[in-house]
Amino acid sequence: MRRLSLEELGCAAILAFFAMQGAIPFVAPHEALESSHSAASRLTLYGGIISQLIVYTGIAVLLLRRARRVVRWLGAMQWTAPFTILAIASTAWSQFPLLTLRRSLPFAMAGLFGLYLAIRFPLRRQLSLLWAAMLVLTLASVAIAVCFPKVGLDPSPGHHLDWQGVFTQKNACGRAMVLATAVVLANWRFSALRAASLLVFLFVLLMSGSRSALAIEVLVLLFYACVSIARQIDTRSRITISWLAALLVSLLTWVVWRHLPLLLLLAGRESTLSGRTEIWKQVWRFILQRPNFGWGYAAFWRGVDGQSFNVVAALRFVVFHAHNGFLEIWLELGLLGLVLFGLSYFRAWRKLWPVLRSEHMDRGIWMASILVLILICSLDENTLLTFNGLLWVLYVSTLANIELLGAEDRLAGAIRRLANRSASQWMRPEWQR
Repeated sequence: MRRLSLEELGCAAILAFFAMQGAIPFVAPHEALESSHSAASRLTLYGGIISQLIVYTGIAVLLLRRARRVVRWLGAMQWTAPFTILAIASTAWSQFPLLTLRRSLPFAMAGLFGLYLAIRFPLRRQLSLLWAAMLVLTLASVAIAVCFPKVGLDPSPGHHLDWQGVFTQKNACGRAMVLATAVVLANWRFSALRAASLLVFLFVLLMSGSRSALAIEVLVLLFYACVSIARQIDTRSRITISWLAALLVSLLTWVVWRHLPLLLLLAGRESTLSGRTEIWKQVWRFILQRPNFGWGYAAFWRGVDGQSFNVVAALRFVVFHAHNGFLEIWLELGLLGLVLFGLSYFRAWRKLWPVLRSEHMDRGIWMASILVLILICSLDENTLLTFNGLLWVLYVSTLANIELLGAEDRLAGAIRRLANRSASQWMRPEWQR
């Protein structure tokens, strides 16, 4: 791996910031997050403000340096562009308008940063930057968990030995490690450093004690095992196996749905999925109150303020999100937001499928893994709408990478047709030219 330039170091630092959701230990700890409603010290207040100003100023500088190219490729955001505009526009009907405006503008800039990554760096370089950021965060998590356990261990009841490291809590740590392993596997070229980093990622995942993250990791490993098999077979067999896999997944989904209580009992989990089903019931009540446009971006979960107080009162504990990415989108941005997300998601698969079934399927593996992770993680956590969240940045960059890949294929096809036409003309007899 070659040395990172100053621009690349800046991009890796911004990716690390988003991986931590902006909650930097010792500088802007997660108590500074507004949703926690914890008493803010001077450190958490000014540390949070200064760190965000630095990061978003850095993003603005990067965007201005490549302004023409960014504007030219805004269309590569496809349906995520109106999705972002909707988040900003929701200020008009939000129950906390100033908060929605203050959160939605950085949300838009984070999406533009995802676009910038796609148009500025080749895909392999994007993965190298993300790998470097995740490796630094993982090593920092080990150091903090060992040397500063009050900061590095999850403080929630029953989880005092679980690692949260530099992340906001143990589940966030576990899911970050899942993403890190996906980065290594998507860009796999055997080296001692990459193999060691994979082992470290898996070790921290286990130490986080996050069972949901561990389940997702198993699915990710199965996904890359299927990818490895697909690389070895011809295109027709690959398509057949893909349809069979889709049928098997559908069948397993049906079985899980029909026998969920029994499966949870065998796994030693509560039938309420640690209270998630009760949260979903309450969330659905408020979705029905504003089904079309929602309550405004980042404006619903305010602890005991606003309408979220009714959820807290019903559940008797404070909730910070819907614990389902699709319900969260519907709650905040309404059915319109959910439709826009669905259009972007299914368009991405439609454009990516020809690449995956071609002889050069390796070009689409990372994009496919992000789309799969978005789907899986959204089942029990908020993903795309997380303020200062990394998955939103990677989702936009993935969609842009898919569009860029399509543009490259169209250009290559045009060049081949032009070359074939020129060759056929030269092969004709002179009197026919």
